[in-house]
Amino acid sequence: MATPALRALKRRFPQASIHVLTTEWCAPALAGNPNVASTFRYPDRMTTTRYVVLARRLKERGYDIGISLDRSPLVNGILRLAGIPVRAGINNAGRGIGLTHRVAPSADMHESELYLAVVATLGADADDALPEFHPSDAARARARELIAGSTAPRVVIHPGGAVNPGARMLTKRWPAIMFGELASNLIQRYQADVFVIGSDSDQDSVQTTVDFTDGPVANLARRLSIDETGALCEQAALYIGNDSGLSHLAAAVGTPTVTIFGPTDPTFYRPLGPRSLICAPKFSVGARHRVDLRGTHGGDASSGDISTVSVDQVTNACGEILGSRDGCQPS
Repeated sequence: MATPALRALKRRFPQASIHVLTTEWCAPALAGNPNVASTFRYPDRMTTTRYVVLARRLKERGYDIGISLDRSPLVNGILRLAGIPVRAGINNAGRGIGLTHRVAPSADMHESELYLAVVATLGADADDALPEFHPSDAARARARELIAGSTAPRVVIHPGGAVNPGARMLTKRWPAIMFGELASNLIQRYQADVFVIGSDSDQDSVQTTVDFTDGPVANLARRLSIDETGALCEQAALYIGNDSGLSHLAAAVGTPTVTIFGPTDPTFYRPLGPRSLICAPKFSVGARHRVDLRGTHGGDASSGDISTVSVDQVTNACGEILGSRDGCQPS
């Protein structure tokens, strides 16, 4: 979601060298990005010592501008402690202390639009908020091997997500049995070739999806890097998944997406690809509140229970994409 802001910055400052401070887990999302000179490590767990050392290293690099796309006042403090003269960021609930350029989120502002508003305070205006990801040639070759013999339409399904360092929110997962029923529908109606993907933490969801799919399915779980996942999605007619990073990755390579939301609000977190459809409980769409995605969260049906999204609802959304493709009409 930050890639549009990085693109706008590079366009405004074409001679600038842009470095991104991020966690090891997030860094692959920026691999191959032409607007980023390098990434370097932000600690998964911050301590006072690490905080001071990081600020000192930033100071030694002599940056002219520091931009925080995080709501944490700790990050703003690092920029100030590092002696960076121009400091732009988010002023959420008064947390913009130490920033020279501040932006407060508006009621209906998507995260990518918020990040763009931050860099706009530096004169970096944008033409669009489309994300971007650039798979490597090696990853594209690997994807071609995996789909060898496949005929369109290819559909990538990710039934997991919502688990990463510092966050675990399983209420964002649509039931895996329903993913299996959905895959069965797509195979029957559109003769789709279905590829199911996932990481170690997605194994139960992946296996249940495969078990409940009536028809052939390729289980690629734990076999793909982020780079290869992006390349696979690039070769697909459709990607389907929960509100997770991989849905944004698929949108960033230009693949049409159907993303299932709940309890988070798609107003703020939906993928912004060229053709990105959303299925969500009515509460989630109308809540206009931001759910803190960090930490552990329990289920609460009153907060947009994702299981209330029906298989028919998601199948129909997929049909809007698959049914509109040349030579691919409902049977």
